[in-house]
Amino acid sequence: MMIGIPILICLFMLVNVAEHSQKSWDYVQYETAFRSIVVEDNPYRSTRYLYPPIFAEAMAAVYRAGTWFLPAVGISPEESSLWMFVFYVHQSGLLYAILLAYYLSLQLAEMASLTPFKGMLFVSGLFLFNTPLLRTVIYNQVNFYILVSVLVAILALARRPFLSGVAIAVGGLIKLYPYALIAPLFAIRKWRALIGAAIGSVGMIAVQTNAFRDLLSWKQFGRFYLSFPVERESAWFRNSSVLSFLRNSLDFAGAPSELLTPLFGTITLIILGWIALRFAQREKLYARSLETSSQLPSGNDSYRSIGHLTDFSVLSLLIAPSAWEHHYVIAMPLAIWAFALAGRRAPVHLMIILVLVFVMPVFNIFPFSYLRTAGLILLLVLTSPNRIFH
Repeated sequence: MMIGIPILICLFMLVNVAEHSQKSWDYVQYETAFRSIVVEDNPYRSTRYLYPPIFAEAMAAVYRAGTWFLPAVGISPEESSLWMFVFYVHQSGLLYAILLAYYLSLQLAEMASLTPFKGMLFVSGLFLFNTPLLRTVIYNQVNFYILVSVLVAILALARRPFLSGVAIAVGGLIKLYPYALIAPLFAIRKWRALIGAAIGSVGMIAVQTNAFRDLLSWKQFGRFYLSFPVERESAWFRNSSVLSFLRNSLDFAGAPSELLTPLFGTITLIILGWIALRFAQREKLYARSLETSSQLPSGNDSYRSIGHLTDFSVLSLLIAPSAWEHHYVIAMPLAIWAFALAGRRAPVHLMIILVLVFVMPVFNIFPFSYLRTAGLILLLVLTSPNRIFH
């Protein structure tokens, strides 16, 4: 059974990706950016490609590689064939990222002191009953690259801190979310990890920009980022961000829209303050355990690093203007940590919360879409440092 279940999960993910290998609306926006890079145009002209330029540059490189690879295997390098080759590589990368995330999640469960059997059952269930995972596959999204980045950052921090930082850089240059992990690493003085993040970021950008001689795509990204279409993004009910909830709540209440900015600013500060308080509480508990030679749940070092990094890994879901349902795959490490800490203490509460975050279907009806946000907040409450021994 210890071997059979992971094999079945891998086969299920293979079938899942294969059965949903059609170009989604999201992927069409990706491909528009890829095509722009190929013809040396601005990939941010349409305002629909939301990520740093490195991912689009990489897929444009796949297109160029296809111009010599396809003839080598006897396929005519027509434009349609080349872009289908790019899509095939993209889907293959998605599958491998899912399988790698599954393996790394099992390692995280072990690091959190779950028994191999219990950890395998929970992680397997988390991957099977997971609406954000399914939506990521359906929309050909990049979220599993980000999840792998976060998992490697957590797992490698103790023994290979430089690799931990490089993982953050790789994920952050695909989608900015993993760079939030730099804050706790800086606060606890993990200098090697920070050096890894800096060298990884600078090195990859240097390669992409021809040793910083061609920064045009980054300038285009900067202009786009500063004019991000927040109003368009937050108006949809399916967007479960706090900003979307406030905007639509004000609309339903008939309240003036001018209240949106101060309300969102206030709640953002409250969320940041809450995360900072959790950090301080965890550091205090960690310092006390060293003074008294006591052992924290899951071990002193792992308790500290998992707790800090899982907190900051989901911060973007609470303060970013967009938090679509497929983004919630990055909350999976927090779910594993919550199960390790509260699986016995509050199993019913945990089950309800996991249903809200991962199992619940997608709603386009106010306010049901925001139950996923509520579930994420409750997941953080369940892993609160001051509840560990209570």
